[in-house]
Amino acid sequence: MKDRRRLEGRVAVVTGGGRGIGRAIARLFAGEGARVTVWELAPPAERWWEEGRGEITMDEVDVTSAEAVRQAAARAVARHGRVDVLVNNAGCNLWHQPHLEDLAEEELQRLLEVNLHGAVRVTRALLPHLPADGRVINISSILATQGFPGQSAYAASKAGLEALTRVWARELGPRGITVNAVVLGFIDTEMNAGLTPELRRGVVARTALRRPGTPEDVARVCLFLASADAAFITGARLPVDGGLRL
Repeated sequence: MKDRRRLEGRVAVVTGGGRGIGRAIARLFAGEGARVTVWELAPPAERWWEEGRGEITMDEVDVTSAEAVRQAAARAVARHGRVDVLVNNAGCNLWHQPHLEDLAEEELQRLLEVNLHGAVRVTRALLPHLPADGRVINISSILATQGFPGQSAYAASKAGLEALTRVWARELGPRGITVNAVVLGFIDTEMNAGLTPELRRGVVARTALRRPGTPEDVARVCLFLASADAAFITGARLPVDGGLRL
C-alpha cells in the first residue's frame, strides 16, 4: 500500500516560484499532494506548471505592491478556501557586488522592498487564512551572518528576515503556526549564473561538500518544514549550505 503523500490536502503559496528554487519547491509540494499557487513577478515563457505534476496555479504578483499582494491573497483564498503553507522565497540580489560607497540608493531600496518588506506584506496578507497548524517558511542566506564584501543590501535584507522569523515564531506560536528560516549557501540557480567563474570556483572550494547546492536540495528541506514531521520546530535556522558556513 502506497504511503500517504506528505502534503495531501494542504494548500501552499510559494512566492518567487517561477524559476529556480521556487519552481523546485512548487513541483515537490505538488507531487506530495499540495495544491500550490505560485506568485511570480514575471512568469516564464515555459509553462512548466502545466506539466501535470499536480495542481499548480501561476499568478503574476509584484510583492513590492501592497495592493497587488492583497488582491493575490484574495484570489488564492477564493480558489482554495485557505492557505496552510507559505514559502517566502521571492528575492533578488546585486551580483556586481557594490561596496558601501558604490551602493546606489535605488539598489538598496529595491533589495529591501523585495527581500524584506515583500515578506512582511505577503505574510500579513495571508496570516488571517493560516490555520492552527499553518507553516511559514522564510528563505534566507548565510550572508545574513557572514560579512561578505559587496553584500550590504542583501545581507541586511536577509538578516532582517531572520529576525522576523524569530519574532513571528513567538507571536504566532500560541496559534499553532510555525515559522522557520531555511538558510542557503551557494545554490546553482539562474540568479547565480552571472557570477564569475573564479568566484564560483572559490565558493565551491570553501564548501565542505565541494559542490554547489541544487534547487531540489532546498525544496526537500522546505518539504520537511511544511510537513507534520516538523510540527514542533519553530524559530529555527536550518542551513542548506553544504558546510559553507563552517
